[in-house]
Amino acid sequence: MINKPAYHFAPSKNWMNDPNGTVYRDGVYHLFYQYNPDGSAWGNIRWAYATSTDLINWKRRGVKLAPETQKGEQYCFSGCVYPRGDGYLMAYTSIGFEPWAIQQHARQRFARASADFGKIERLYDKDLNENSQPFPVHEWRDPFIFSYRDSDYLLLSGICWREGKGENSVLLYRASNKDCTEWEYINILATEKDHVIECPNMLIENGKVALIYSTMTDRKVKYICGDFDGKRLWERSRGVVDWSLNCYYATNLSSSETGKTVLYGWLQENLERGDSPDGVYSGCLSVPRTVHIDENYRLHFAPIDTVKYLKDKDLQSVNNEIVSDSVNARISFASEGDCRVRITEGEREYMTVRVRGGEIIVGRVSKFPNAGETEERVRIGGTKHTFDVLIDGSATELFVDGVAVVSVRMYRSEKPEKLFSVKEGKVTGISAYTMKSAEISGE
Repeated sequence: MINKPAYHFAPSKNWMNDPNGTVYRDGVYHLFYQYNPDGSAWGNIRWAYATSTDLINWKRRGVKLAPETQKGEQYCFSGCVYPRGDGYLMAYTSIGFEPWAIQQHARQRFARASADFGKIERLYDKDLNENSQPFPVHEWRDPFIFSYRDSDYLLLSGICWREGKGENSVLLYRASNKDCTEWEYINILATEKDHVIECPNMLIENGKVALIYSTMTDRKVKYICGDFDGKRLWERSRGVVDWSLNCYYATNLSSSETGKTVLYGWLQENLERGDSPDGVYSGCLSVPRTVHIDENYRLHFAPIDTVKYLKDKDLQSVNNEIVSDSVNARISFASEGDCRVRITEGEREYMTVRVRGGEIIVGRVSKFPNAGETEERVRIGGTKHTFDVLIDGSATELFVDGVAVVSVRMYRSEKPEKLFSVKEGKVTGISAYTMKSAEISGE
């Protein structure tokens, strides 16, 4: 019994991964995402498209950006959409058919799109290639365009080879024309010692910035907060966006109707082998999160406010337990000191949340053959914590104190017997309700 998420955006079938081209304009949220129309495993990657007016209910609108094989293009990898005039500029990583194309021969390509994305014109003469910076770059990918102090900037990730040594980096470019089709290399903005970087994003708020990026080796999303002068990032703090184990990845950003910044992420299938739990679909979007930078250069996260409109039936806690077989619910509670709770508990299948000496440990136990047990540790400190848990079929997102999130894919063989139970320690303020399904339609 594998419960497909009911209010997390997912394809009707086949594979999806990174959210791309996330943009809000005139009351509509536009979402592009990496998609394989031919099966539930990775391959044949192009951009599919969906729209929403509330970030909860979505209309799938098919493939919009496909490889042009006659131009030597095999895949359209991740990128962004940037408003220009009454239309958009699309930027993406183009992968050809050459040997080692993904690692060494990527190009960054651009296209102009009409306001409704009905017309997309490729700008092949505007490619960024191996000569766009003064050194070779491998694993070069994932353009992200942002505006800062009347200039337009482009982020790319890659391994920069200088003096015979490779360095995992985020590269910074600045537009030299108003169309954002000519770019000048500026600097290396940030580095990671041991992890290849992907999907860099830049959040700007009240003069502060946060560089958000994914790291390929340990499959984490991290951030660096600090000050930016158009050339360098002056670091003030570092942190983790989501502490999940091989689950939450490849973020993107947009504005929102209320002026807040929205963070999108991919929830991949956390399986020991195989790409799909059922052979029909693979991957979903996280519930979009609002994100902001506080006065101490720390990121704060919350589920998008409109998720509250999916509230269905209140559930009662009796003796620190909520007896329900629901797998579409929202739970909130607070801990004081060390404690242990279980979520969606059945016979030998459950999620565990433990608080031990300021560390929060989130575990999964599943009888599903390809799932097994996982455990992730959140180093957050403190003795009191508040939790907000979104449960949706196989997708669970756990928000802690508004500053830490852990995403878990929970594969159940049977319905749970209890939605929530306290096993030890002091837990207060328990509340819960079931969640309705979102309206997600189209192919």
